[in-house]
Amino acid sequence: MLVGAGSAMVAGAAMSGLIEGGWRAVRQEEPPIDPESSTTSWGKAVAWTALTGVLVSVAQMAARRGAAAGWKHLTGQRPPRSRRAAVGKAR
Repeated sequence: MLVGAGSAMVAGAAMSGLIEGGWRAVRQEEPPIDPESSTTSWGKAVAWTALTGVLVSVAQMAARRGAAAGWKHLTGQRPPRSRRAAVGKAR
């Protein structure tokens, strides 16, 4: 569903900005935006990667679910399924 994908992209981008701001507020330092850099410690690289991965994924999932709920509310029908979901169900 195009609306779900679009809302997920917006949610992911918004969450990334919030995560960076949260890191600065809590750690009093710039976030390790480039965790592959040799100047970033392993601990910070792993923490940053785990934090951003989990929070961005949750934001995207929430946006997709919200878009699906909005679709159903407006149309009275379930949203069209994505090809990936349809292929996964056929297995």
